[in-house]
Amino acid sequence: MFLNMNDIINIINILNKIPEPFSVDGIIKTFETNSKNFIKSFAIYFYKDNTNESRLWYVSKNKSVINGKENNKEYTLFARGNKFGYIILNTKKNKNEISILINYLSILLYSEKLSFLANRDKLTGLYNRGYIIKYLEEKEISNEIYSIVIIDLDKFKHYNDTYGHNVGDHVLKLVSKIMKETLKKLEYKSVLARYGGEEFIIVFDINNRNDLFNAMEKIRQSILETDFSTDEYSLKATASLGGSIKEKNTTLRAFINKADQSLYNAKETGRNKSVILDF
Repeated sequence: MFLNMNDIINIINILNKIPEPFSVDGIIKTFETNSKNFIKSFAIYFYKDNTNESRLWYVSKNKSVINGKENNKEYTLFARGNKFGYIILNTKKNKNEISILINYLSILLYSEKLSFLANRDKLTGLYNRGYIIKYLEEKEISNEIYSIVIIDLDKFKHYNDTYGHNVGDHVLKLVSKIMKETLKKLEYKSVLARYGGEEFIIVFDINNRNDLFNAMEKIRQSILETDFSTDEYSLKATASLGGSIKEKNTTLRAFINKADQSLYNAKETGRNKSVILDF
């Protein structure tokens, strides 16, 4: 039985609808969900930078492809003149029938890789300042009510000066991980970014003060309860948080400035606290 071209077109249309910010894994999982009728199993391998050495990135829930089944077919992941990996499929469909879909998947994966490099902070893996400002500017057009929180690690210079920049980097990476894990447990949509240095920013789809404050406190508490110790040093960390709710007819600059002032108040009145100032 031949693969219907409409099946390929439908999957391409679905992949096109994945909203930003999306991830490599998000693209792959969408591909898996919508191709399972004719692809039994698959594994994706990416080449390490500037080498021909590959590593397994993702294997489908059905792992028959990695057991050397008869119907395995291999396709190169190729885009913009670059071979960046390959995909092995366990399918009875003809190789030529699926090549169009794999070529399109390659373009999406490669574009996301470039987007990741341009919009992510290298140390923490979070979105960077440039991305979050662009994201806020796009939300500005919608004129909706939402919130931001600016987080500053308390006395962070102490870690670099006393223990060295490697320990400082360790704290930044771990606090990023803790915040991501905490945000996943909250019911609100959020985008987390490194704002610069030891500062982070979260954009929340929250439109009232109580919910915003409660979310801020969960983040602050999760940082407070985390053990940041290394093999050499016993470490703890705290953070101060300033929040602001974006209301209609408020400029983006004024909105961010309100969060900054709230953060300043948190730090000036003792640190390790969440503040949303009334204006």
